[in-house]
Amino acid sequence: MAKILISLLGTGRIAKGDRSKNRYETTDYKLEDKIYKQKTMVSSAIIEHYKIDTLFLVGTSTSMWDNVCSLYGFDDEYTLSIMEKKEAGILKESDLEQLSQDISKKLNSQNSKCFIVKDCETQEELWNMFDKFLEILSIIGKEDEVYFDITHLFRSVSVLSMIMAEFGKISFDMKVSGVFYGLFKKDEPSVVVDLSVFLELLDWIRAIANLKNYGNSFELMKLMNSSHQDKEIKNSFTNFSNALSMSDMGAMQQNIKILKGKMKLFENDKSNIIRLISKDLQEFIERFSIDSLADFQYELAKWYCENKNYAFGYITLSEAIVSKMCEIYNLDPTLQNNRTQAKSMLYEYRKNFSKQKKEIGDTYDKVRRIRNDIAHKKPQNSKESKSSPKNSIENLELYIKKAAALFNMEKELSMTKG
Repeated sequence: MAKILISLLGTGRIAKGDRSKNRYETTDYKLEDKIYKQKTMVSSAIIEHYKIDTLFLVGTSTSMWDNVCSLYGFDDEYTLSIMEKKEAGILKESDLEQLSQDISKKLNSQNSKCFIVKDCETQEELWNMFDKFLEILSIIGKEDEVYFDITHLFRSVSVLSMIMAEFGKISFDMKVSGVFYGLFKKDEPSVVVDLSVFLELLDWIRAIANLKNYGNSFELMKLMNSSHQDKEIKNSFTNFSNALSMSDMGAMQQNIKILKGKMKLFENDKSNIIRLISKDLQEFIERFSIDSLADFQYELAKWYCENKNYAFGYITLSEAIVSKMCEIYNLDPTLQNNRTQAKSMLYEYRKNFSKQKKEIGDTYDKVRRIRNDIAHKKPQNSKESKSSPKNSIENLELYIKKAAALFNMEKELSMTKG
């Protein structure tokens, strides 16, 4: 496992009267509670503080490569050749191979490398930078610990570095341990700020979006369990997450009630992130705080449809219609015999003189057939439904609307039983 620092190298400040002398001013850098004295580059303090063993330096052809050569003890001849090519704007990555090798020796590793990118002033150059970052990410192993120093170079590159850090986490399972920005000061230590809290915030935002939009609670559960959240909240949310993952509607209904009773703990939490997501979580919980099993299942079917989880939508809608029939006819919907009886009544609805009841019966039959094909993974030649996957997707919302007659007109139906 390597500790890797990806550091951006800028052009520095031009010395008075001499454009050939670009430099960073020396300062003391403060990392956490420790002071690193007389450093010309933030990366030097980060390397020392976190015991970095691999450095990836990223800069343009006019960045301060000659200064880095001086910092790592190269002779004047090599440093001068790098400076001349830099000033002429013809510096290439191949010219920096010797520098890369010497950095590796200084850090007791073999993989340090210098990368040259475009100025990132156009869309094409930004994509070039993206490709370069992909090249860097491909070198990083899954067990490696990665730090970013985005203090220098153009702001567009700093922004892209943050985006690539997040991209690396998602696409490469990269472990980002810090994203640093040095706040330069002359008369007091320059504080090095860790901006990785923004990446953590993105994790929470993505996790709550996955829950709201796709019914995937795993990421949110993982973040909660790794946070300093109240143990009761962790346990109750884990139980809810497991129920949601299995689409166990009874357990989901019960755990949502438990979570609802603990929302004050979210709203009053010391963590800014927890308080920030509490509103979204509250909206989700409020939507499904429904006592009736049938109404809960029906709302869940609508939610699955909204979030394009069509298979679960059909399975849940089918169960919701049966549960509602049980409730209308005062049958306990948790008993299998009662559910069988309700299905028989829905079959009779198809032959009923009432147009409304006939439509409910026909709708249930279509939903049931598609549901059975989904649940039993039937081959094409033995499917109950003639509906194609495309038609099933397009019709789910229609079936949900037609089933609403059963849910919205319960009183009228109960008065005309049989």
